[in-house]
Amino acid sequence: MVEKAQRRFTKRLSGLRHLSYPDRLQMLDLQSLERRRLSHDLILVYKILHGLTHCTLSSNLILQQLSNTRGHSYKLAKSLCSHDIYKYFLLTVL
Repeated sequence: MVEKAQRRFTKRLSGLRHLSYPDRLQMLDLQSLERRRLSHDLILVYKILHGLTHCTLSSNLILQQLSNTRGHSYKLAKSLCSHDIYKYFLLTVL
């Protein structure tokens, strides 16, 4: 619903009515709300992993201990969940 409000607002700006929503966002140098949410989620996970915030990872999302591939040591593993509410719950606050 919030994305819908942003669509309506950008359409009311003068000279942008005829453009598609992605084109209007590009002209206004904006991101879609979905992309902004994803970006902020990734930034929050980075801060949690590096101890820059007072949140901790929930019990269903843990750092992967064993890795057969190269790369960094911050690989996340998601445990199995029986309910959707646990599956999509990422963080717990101290």
